[in-house]
Amino acid sequence: MKKWILFTAILFGLTTSTVPFTPGVQAVSQKTWEDVAVKETKKRYPLSQVLFSQKIWDKKKKDITVKQYRFTLREGMQDFSVYTTITFDSSSGEIKKVQVIPEA
Repeated sequence: MKKWILFTAILFGLTTSTVPFTPGVQAVSQKTWEDVAVKETKKRYPLSQVLFSQKIWDKKKKDITVKQYRFTLREGMQDFSVYTTITFDSSSGEIKKVQVIPEA
């Protein structure tokens, strides 16, 4: 019985080691623009902590893309929300304008 368990462990160990791994595959993620929005928000509110983030909308025109996010922040004991809007060039990704507006 012990020989059979050892044999199957070796057999499964060899078959699982032959699975190829391709680290070169990358996907453009939505998270990158969200990270930029968090960074820009933290510039305006440096002592705050991001509790929650949500993508509200995005709009793409010929050369310009606009994305808006809503962040719930905590600064001290106070929680509040802000809207961060990023306008950037669609082809190059160069940021044209960033607006951080507190929720009313």
